[in-house]
This record gives sequence, structure tokens and C-alpha cells, in this order.
Amino acid sequence: MLFFASESRLRELAVFDLSFADEVHPVSHICDVPVERFLQFQVHDPELKQEVLSKLPTSVLQKFDLVRNLKPWTFIRGIYRMLQSDCDVPLSPLGLKRLPQCFSDNGLDESKFPDSFTVGFLWRHRAPGGAVSSALQSSKEVLIRTKSALFSALAEQYRAQVIIAGMNCRVTKENRERIDGKFTESRLDVRDDACVYLKGLSWGLELEILRRCSLCIVMPSGFSEALLMKRKDKTVLVDPPLHYLAKLLWNRMPFFGVWNARNIAFYLRQPHTAERVLEYLRFRNLIESKESMHYGM
Repeated sequence: MLFFASESRLRELAVFDLSFADEVHPVSHICDVPVERFLQFQVHDPELKQEVLSKLPTSVLQKFDLVRNLKPWTFIRGIYRMLQSDCDVPLSPLGLKRLPQCFSDNGLDESKFPDSFTVGFLWRHRAPGGAVSSALQSSKEVLIRTKSALFSALAEQYRAQVIIAGMNCRVTKENRERIDGKFTESRLDVRDDACVYLKGLSWGLELEILRRCSLCIVMPSGFSEALLMKRKDKTVLVDPPLHYLAKLLWNRMPFFGVWNARNIAFYLRQPHTAERVLEYLRFRNLIESKESMHYGM
């Protein structure tokens, strides 16, 4: 059985096929459904304690292990190494039905993706006090400047259509739970005809839109990890806080090639300027080299 912490979260993730669970319920039904034992991740999480656990009767609460703080990564790393496709939760019939409209509402034509060079970008800038320390993270101003230069170069030199998630999005009552504290209203300095800003209409459906891009460049977050599990190839991490890299290594996570010396050298050499990222993309054969471009001309 799968319980969601809120009705809104259940509605949000209904676009995914949750048939791996025999039953799906909101947490408000938890006292009415017979359960022998609960497997709860991050049981020490303050929000979980305040909004869920503190409201449960003792008869239900005693079915939780309140001592051992299970990490999702502990389970994911084993599944990811053995069979990565098992980490990819597909869309539900509802999600498949809604996806074309999400493309349209974001001003995108899904049919053009196979024949275009599309570059997805996920913005995340860590605020102080979060699960990942923002210490030694490049400033927001530096990140905007360097990513503006990077995507302008990809648009000018490679005719890329850049699809941006997490930016140019204002918090509203409808999207507050989905984007608050994660998205920014700031924009990149990239010409308007070369980029599209996703509107934060659906976490799962916009994840599927980025999945279809030729190349994805992401800043670290739960969204970028979910994207990586859906498309291992041609997904590049940029500007990771040192604390995030330390967490990946400490938890032995096989994400973003952190165990490769060349990748770690790239991750540590920050800020990730346009020149550094383009050089790394060429090294990984994700874009053409300068020599190939010149020869093609």
C-alpha cells in the first residue's frame, strides 16, 4: 500500500503509473486501512513529524520504526545498478492523456523534438538551511551569468532550442506546493526565440518533456535525479554544491558518474563557465568539436 502525505500530492503524482502498489490512499485514510507495518523513509524529517506522525494515534504510530532513518538512496542505488529501467516509473493513462496538452500549454510541439536539437536545463539554487548545504555554492548572480553565456552559445553555435525548468515562474495559489522555494522568477539572458520557460504546470509531465530533449544540463535536485533515472545518457550535472557531491560519494550513489576522476575534476572546477561546460560536452562527445564544425562549414 502507498500513502500520500496530502491530497494535493496524490493528485500531482497521479500522472504516474502507481500500479506497483496494490492500493493507493491519502494519509487521511491511514487509520481506516488495515496495515501490519509501515516502511517509512526519512522518519526524522521535521515536516513529516509535524504534518503526519504527530497526528497519528498510538495504535498506528507503533507500527512505524521511529528510530531507524531509512534513506531512499539506500534502496535506489541497488535498483539503479541492477536494472536502471526499474527506476523509471512510467506515466499512467491519465498522464498520457494530459501530456500533449502540457506540451501545448508550454508552447511546445512534441512532434518537432525528434528532428531538433533541444537542450533541457533545470535550474536549482540552494537556499541556506536546506538538506544540502549552500556553503561554497556560486552566487545566484554568477550562475545566471554563466548559464546565460552557456545557453546563448549553444543557441548560436549549435542552433539549440533551450527548454528551461525552474525559472521565470511566479508562485501562485495553484502552483505553490509544487514550486515554492524551488523555482525563481529570474530569467536567463538568452534571446527569446531560442528558449522556452516551462510554466510549472505539472512536476511529472514537465519531467517527461525534459526527458525528450536531445541533451539535458541540470543543477542537482530531486527533479534532476528523477530525470537521470528516466534518461541516463546525455544528462550533465553542473554547479553542484560540494555538500551534494560529498553526499553522493558518502552514500555510494552511482549518479552523474561521480566515481569517474574526469567527471569529479569537472564538478570541482567551479564556477561552470560557458567555456568549461562546452569543453566538457565536447570531451564527452555530446556536441560536435570545433574542428568538426569548421570542417562542416
